[in-house]
Amino acid sequence: TLAGFGGGWHWLLDLTSHFRWYWLLLALVCLAASGRRAGRSGLACLAVAVVGNVWPLLPYWVPSASGTVTAATPAASRPDAVSIVSINVLTSNADKPAVLAYLRSRDPDIIVALEVDAAWAAALAGLADRWPHAVVQPRDDNFGIALLAKQPPREQRVREFGDAGVPSIVATFTDPAADYTVIATHPVPPKGAAYARDRDAQLRAIAEFVAASPRPCVVAGDLNATPWSAAFRDLVARSGLRDTALGRGVQATWNARAWAPRITIDHILVPPGTEVLRRAVGPDAGADHFPV
Repeated sequence: TLAGFGGGWHWLLDLTSHFRWYWLLLALVCLAASGRRAGRSGLACLAVAVVGNVWPLLPYWVPSASGTVTAATPAASRPDAVSIVSINVLTSNADKPAVLAYLRSRDPDIIVALEVDAAWAAALAGLADRWPHAVVQPRDDNFGIALLAKQPPREQRVREFGDAGVPSIVATFTDPAADYTVIATHPVPPKGAAYARDRDAQLRAIAEFVAASPRPCVVAGDLNATPWSAAFRDLVARSGLRDTALGRGVQATWNARAWAPRITIDHILVPPGTEVLRRAVGPDAGADHFPV
C-alpha cells in the first residue's frame, strides 16, 4: 500500500499502485479474519492499509458535481453531445466480426482503435459506410493505431509524443460550441525501467501538448497506467484533464481474459467542465481489453 505512493521514485514501486482495489480487499479480509487475535500494531497496520487504499479510490466511488452529471436525458437527444469509444482490439484477436458488431451497436461519433495491424486496418475499412473519415497507422507490433469519425476532422496528423517511436493521432473537429482536439494514444507498457521511462515521457509530452493547446482536448486510449499510478496523476495534474470515470466506480478494463487481476488502464479524459452524460465499460469482444 505504501509502496504505491512512491511510484514517482521508482518504476517497481509504481507497479504496486495499480492494485489498490486488491490491497483494500486483502486488508479488509485480514482485518475481519484477525478479529481480537491481532495485536495493536497489527490492527494499526491493517487500518493504515485500509485508509491508504480507500483515500485514492474514494473519488471514483463518490459522485462529483464538478463537471460530471448522472444525466437522465439520453446523450442522443443532446445536440452538443459527442460519443467516443476507445477499444484495444488486440492484434492477435481473430474475432473481428465481434468487434465490428460492437462498434456498430454503440454507434459512436468517434472510434479510437489500438493494436491495429494490416489485418485490422482491412477489417476497420468495412466500417467506412458509417465512419467514412479515418486516420489509420497500422504496424506489425502492438502499437498500430486508428481513429475513425463520422464527421471530417478539420485537421489530422500522426505524431510521436516522447521518444518511444510509437504513433499517436491528433485530430481536430468542429463543434457548434467550439473546436476540440482528440488525441488517440497507446504508450508502451511499463515492463522494465526503460519502458516505464518511455511511457512516462509520452504521457508527459501529451500533458504539455494539452496544456498549451488553444482548443479543449480529449485524450483516449490504452495508457498502460491506472488512475493511481504516478504517471497518470502527473498527466492529469499537468494537463488539467478530468477522468470520465470519476464518481462512476472502479471500471476495470484489463485483463478481459482472466477474472483477476483486472485493472483500469484504458481511459477517456476530458476538459474540465465537460458534462459526462454516460461512461461505461463495454462487453468482451474477443480482445484482452474491454472497450470504454
